[in-house]
Amino acid sequence: MKILMNAFSAKRGGILTYTSNMLGALRDRGIDVTAAVSPEFELPEGIKAIRHPVANYNPTHRLLWEQLVWPRVVARTNPDVLFSSANFGIFRSPVPQLLLMREGGLFDPFYLHYVAPSQGIKLAAWRFMRRKLMLQSMIWADKVMAPSQAMKDLLAQWQPESVGKVEVNRYGTLGDLFNLGERSRTWREDGVLRLLYVSVYYPHKSPGDVCRLVERLEAAGIRAHATITMQMEDAASSPGGALDLVAMERLSAAGKLTLCKVPYQQLPKLYNSHDVFVFPAVAETFGHPMAEALSSGLPVVVADTPVAREVCGDCALYAAPFRPEEMLKQVLALDADPALRQRLAADGRARVLSDLQWSDHVDRLIGLFETMRR
Repeated sequence: MKILMNAFSAKRGGILTYTSNMLGALRDRGIDVTAAVSPEFELPEGIKAIRHPVANYNPTHRLLWEQLVWPRVVARTNPDVLFSSANFGIFRSPVPQLLLMREGGLFDPFYLHYVAPSQGIKLAAWRFMRRKLMLQSMIWADKVMAPSQAMKDLLAQWQPESVGKVEVNRYGTLGDLFNLGERSRTWREDGVLRLLYVSVYYPHKSPGDVCRLVERLEAAGIRAHATITMQMEDAASSPGGALDLVAMERLSAAGKLTLCKVPYQQLPKLYNSHDVFVFPAVAETFGHPMAEALSSGLPVVVADTPVAREVCGDCALYAAPFRPEEMLKQVLALDADPALRQRLAADGRARVLSDLQWSDHVDRLIGLFETMRR
């Protein structure tokens, strides 16, 4: 089976990790896969590439290229299935087209009400046009894949006539890499409660809430420190990032914050060196770090969203979005109850092994490819 994966947009964050892991997984299962990626993308060994800097084009130039030039490239490549893995498809694809819809914020009423207004009118217009093209891409695609039921439910509100072609295929994580058995740290073993937040920066990620949580823990008499895998300049350069920036600057000046970028293969060590994973993000379509933390045996405190409930189930503690005082209550509950911490760690690992395995996601994807072959 021959697959062409359009991953031109894979430049940072979850889509970059997803693309790299998926290409390797398809290769290992004997799939003839070609990746359409940016010139700087580091491909897994043995993967054929079509490289083009389309992600650097302005929106109009990119739209024209993807609708006029890219279909001809697809036709020449002649795969059995075109896997458009980043929200946008092509009109009249010359081969069957599977579209992955992986951007929830444009369709999430909570995000649109609470996060989007801080980003200004220019980005509001950009969101409108982007959403229109994504919804149109659903119409063009033969099949649409959503990484969670929550994402499918959002799409159904905006494009009910296309919901019949949407298949839910939860991502999952690498249970062997993020391994509970490797965990050695005991709770607050150095006298400091170490909080971890793994993500890249966008305003809906709300790292400022983690900073405010640390300040509240300190005020409650618990020494605390946060590690966040973001950079200060990411918030500084993002419309709507001002409040996060202020909170990160304040906690960093107090010596209570570590900001870092960590290669994917080193993330297991990072999880294993912390006490609790906090995830205040809203408008996720899946949230890979939640599954990684569960697999790693960390107690998890997350924003109470449909996606978080779907991924974590009863294996996490929940707090209302944008409420660090509620996150504080949950972290204090963990601090006071070793049995609760142990239960969440064991149940989280079991949930990953039974329901959130990356290999199962890949198998279901290949099954979709098989049904779409002409």
